[in-house]
Amino acid sequence: MDKERELAGKVDALIGKRGAAPPVADDRNIPVLTDVVEAPAWPRQATNPKLTTPVLAKLGHGEIDALSNAIFTRVMDRIDSRLANQLEDRLSALFATQLNSAVTSVMADMRQDIANEIGDAVNAALADHLRSK
Repeated sequence: MDKERELAGKVDALIGKRGAAPPVADDRNIPVLTDVVEAPAWPRQATNPKLTTPVLAKLGHGEIDALSNAIFTRVMDRIDSRLANQLEDRLSALFATQLNSAVTSVMADMRQDIANEIGDAVNAALADHLRSK
């Protein structure tokens, strides 16, 4: 109960501070959670000196761009071939299951159709034989 009264007192104090503020809007009177701080200007470096190797230091920007494009192309070709193989494997498994199900269904339907045709042919032959006698 004491904690509730203490919390209610804090809320009332905050509301009282807000209500007691002058009517003129002033940046100093707006409550904020953090103060705005200007970030220092950091010098921008073209490359990270720790990552620069002697080989890269000798290359010009055009050569580095060409090397980056060659590496990108090689990696994408490798990824594309792996993705194509994985896609083919997955689709083959999926289509094999679906094709097997479809063939089983068609075979069952064809067996029934053939049985019906044979029955009709036998009945027609019997009928013809009985009429001829």
